[in-house]
Amino acid sequence: MLFLFFSSCEKSGKKDLTRISYGTSFGMCVDYCVRNMVIVEQQVTYTKSKNGSNPDPKTCTNTISKEELDEIKSLSEASKINSLPGVIGCPDCADGGAEWIEMTTNGKKYKVTFEYNNTPNELKAIAIKLRALATSFKDCN
Repeated sequence: MLFLFFSSCEKSGKKDLTRISYGTSFGMCVDYCVRNMVIVEQQVTYTKSKNGSNPDPKTCTNTISKEELDEIKSLSEASKINSLPGVIGCPDCADGGAEWIEMTTNGKKYKVTFEYNNTPNELKAIAIKLRALATSFKDCN
């Protein structure tokens, strides 16, 4: 009986990942240079916008399967994002672009911004998955 009590406590202590965000930006770009994707439950919202005073945002939404969401959550747990600094390298220096991943777990936000396509080792697996998902919105108009 004690075993059941302690094992149920361990399960209830599991991280509650409620939101995953991913994005890229390029400061010296003319077209749609800022791209953001937010995953809440199985709903994915993708927004792209221009730099400057007239961002002209375009937003598209889609859903993902429970299995795909579970895979993303599994990759997020392995990422150890909460142990990384908020900024790594020099994102968007010399217009090299910036990329970021943000996770909200148990009400706390953890965001890491890094140089575009220079992903920290801890985030590589989830970054590959999020990039592929973002690419599926390439026709968002």
